[in-house]
Amino acid sequence: MQELVFTSLQSEDIKAIFEEVLKEHISKLVSSKTESLDNLLLTRRETAKLLCISLPTLNEWTKTGILKAHRIGNRVLYKEQEVFDALNEVKTLKTGRGLSC
Repeated sequence: MQELVFTSLQSEDIKAIFEEVLKEHISKLVSSKTESLDNLLLTRRETAKLLCISLPTLNEWTKTGILKAHRIGNRVLYKEQEVFDALNEVKTLKTGRGLSC
């Protein structure tokens, strides 16, 4: 281990070094947090609740390609970002039919 001597540094210099190191670490933490949120997986039930649709409707949307599902073992999961992207692509009717969430 190296021994550091701070006798030749001013207090402002030490403060600037610590601020720079802290900013680097915080930016790394924030970027890793946003990457993990992008890959958030939702179950079928959570996805249906988010979209305010029934499970059979979710199944139909998956079969027709409106939503992309991912199978992990025997579970069907949906990426949250892909669900929101699909919502942006779908044009909805403004007739007021159906359940409101």
